[in-house]
Amino acid sequence: MSISFKRKFGCLAFVGLLASVISFPSSSSTYAKSDTRELLFASKTNLEELDEFVTSNKNSMSALNNRKIKLVATYPKDTNDFSDYDSIAYNYKDVKKDKKLQKALQSALADGKKVYLYGGLTLEEYCELLNIDRLNAQMELDDTKETVNVSFYDIEGDEKKEKKQKDDMERKPDYNKHEIIGYTLDKNAPYKLFISDINRYDEKGKTIPSDEIFLQEILEHENKDIDKSEFTTSSNRVVKSAYDITASAWYLTKKAGSINSHWKLYKNNDEDDDKYDYFFVKDTSSIQTYEWSWDAEEFRVRHELVFSSDELDDAEPNDRSKNPYTISLGYPFSVSYSYQLETEPKIDLTLNKEKDYSEWVVTGSELESDKDDYEFVTAWASTGTYAAIDIEHTVYFFAGIDVETDADQSISIRYDY
Repeated sequence: MSISFKRKFGCLAFVGLLASVISFPSSSSTYAKSDTRELLFASKTNLEELDEFVTSNKNSMSALNNRKIKLVATYPKDTNDFSDYDSIAYNYKDVKKDKKLQKALQSALADGKKVYLYGGLTLEEYCELLNIDRLNAQMELDDTKETVNVSFYDIEGDEKKEKKQKDDMERKPDYNKHEIIGYTLDKNAPYKLFISDINRYDEKGKTIPSDEIFLQEILEHENKDIDKSEFTTSSNRVVKSAYDITASAWYLTKKAGSINSHWKLYKNNDEDDDKYDYFFVKDTSSIQTYEWSWDAEEFRVRHELVFSSDELDDAEPNDRSKNPYTISLGYPFSVSYSYQLETEPKIDLTLNKEKDYSEWVVTGSELESDKDDYEFVTAWASTGTYAAIDIEHTVYFFAGIDVETDADQSISIRYDY
């Protein structure tokens, strides 16, 4: 493990956290090339403060200890040469006002490097700054483990069908912004796409995440990327899909909890309907807490159709408060199975076919679990050859009587076939 903090006139390197060396910037390219993955993190934060955060935070250190990661921190304008790095992270506001930096990051992306932009931006803004049309990743199509290329943002695809009118009063402010977006064009990357939504609270309410928090989330993803590439993870939740989509809840400087989600898209190939193709999405999520004092007590899930020509068919599980939780879809899907949840939470479903959405409210005392995956299924009839659904998750975490935080995410899934 190696951490370097690069200044305008020198480089402060921590090797194994036992020694420090002052050298000129050129020394950053003298490290022998190896299997070490090098991450460049650009920040206006005092670099020694980043160092203090990384070395004192157990989650950050777990992503670095005994891992093939070298972290180099720099000020935003100190370099446009990314040839030595495998991953690069910049605040999108610094990128937005620097055309030269945009070109350099576009070249890095074209060279197969992973480029992270952080600070709260939309997928559209990411694509504009890096001069790409869409964000694609492989998603499992069904239980055969076949994968298809789906888009989480596709500017051309969304113009193929007429969108239905949505009630903006039901939307949270900045619902389509993400705190971190990372992407690579490397087809062999374990995770091509990383989307991280971060909520941070203090005693006064919601506040802006710090660069230290952005760095930790990126480090944890880099660590997960290595886990998947080396198949060394002890978790059985590594999936074939090539995306990592998370939402995290923070209180002050501590991570309280998170939700990690993935999806499978099913297309019915047996029906004979000239107008519609029939799909359902299996939405699977796991909830974690990171401190003993925090519990997840409420989980909200919403699936909403995008286009006015599509028709909502069904959603499962229905209202339920104990095991087993059943998924049952009739014709033309003919799907029926059940799953167990250790804490047996109460699940309430609202199915609104007039507004084309399904919504679940899950409540219980401890919704987090190392064993449980929550599954929610929505089925619909789609016109044309472009299927789309929007998915939202919100988890509420509580510590004691009056301390709370939450994690939420909004994801758009598009399949052009």
